[in-house]
Amino acid sequence: MLTTTVAGRTWNFSHAIGRNAAAGNGFTQPVDVAAGPDGVLYVLSRGNDGVGGVVAENKRIGKLTIDQEFIGDFARGQMRWPAGIALDAEGNLYCSEEYNNRIHIYNEDGEPIGQWGESGSDDGQLSGPSGLAFDSRDNILISDAKNNRVQKFTKDGQFIASIGAGQMNSPWGIALDGEDNVYVADWGSDRALKFSPEGELLLIFGGADAPTGGELDHPADVAVDSEGDVYISDWGNKRIQIYDAEGSIITALYGDAVEFSKWAAEVINSNPDAQKAYRRVKDRTPLGLFERPVGLTVDSEDRIIITDSTRGRLQIYAKEKDYMDPQFNL
Repeated sequence: MLTTTVAGRTWNFSHAIGRNAAAGNGFTQPVDVAAGPDGVLYVLSRGNDGVGGVVAENKRIGKLTIDQEFIGDFARGQMRWPAGIALDAEGNLYCSEEYNNRIHIYNEDGEPIGQWGESGSDDGQLSGPSGLAFDSRDNILISDAKNNRVQKFTKDGQFIASIGAGQMNSPWGIALDGEDNVYVADWGSDRALKFSPEGELLLIFGGADAPTGGELDHPADVAVDSEGDVYISDWGNKRIQIYDAEGSIITALYGDAVEFSKWAAEVINSNPDAQKAYRRVKDRTPLGLFERPVGLTVDSEDRIIITDSTRGRLQIYAKEKDYMDPQFNL
């Protein structure tokens, strides 16, 4: 087990899930992940555009468990540019679609149960919706990327409020903490922002004034664990930056998936030529590194789940609870 220990905290690499695949137990450009109860995960594959503008079947949402049981997938070919997903309190899955400026809704079995969204720049209208998150009242917050703001709606699409207008540049991922503070990965400004529930700017991560080691390059997503540590997908630097609740940099994760996932191993083990090629690789460290991490989430057990987009897999880390530095008698 690969371990990172810094500032009284420890993260253990757990395992990888998936492989590059257009169907079945794999992903095609996974860009977001949502964690449900009982270890169930939903993974959004953005896929590739089809020939002649046809919506490709590899654009889909996969349902699986964190223990690598493939349950199925849904929403195949139903969205042109899917961007973000989130679960409401009832277990329904919401998915944003940039191309048509819509929010699609599915039940836990993957059946479509509704959609809403109107194109434009006025309050309640959307242009390039991306990251999604629900607050404690089960209202949905949406990164309205091309309008450079976050908007809050009821679950059925009634506008409530706008946050951060004029303070963002192409916001993407979004998350809330236990007090409904709003965290936004602001892609175009190389920083992440923290707002109060009322929309007051509280904190900036990264940006032009970031201390050495705390820089961000096109951050794609953000998540917060139960102890207040903040995780940001640093897409341009191919790492996950970890900050404390005050915005100080703690450490970074660069990827540790040097062994194949269960699903990838099944494919490799059935291909003798691939096995020989893998055995010839002397230094496998580069194989385990992130290659454009995008979406991430923290589940109820403080496991950090990261979509390793270009490599078509997830990487899972577990944060130890109540870790204490070892004491030595000298």
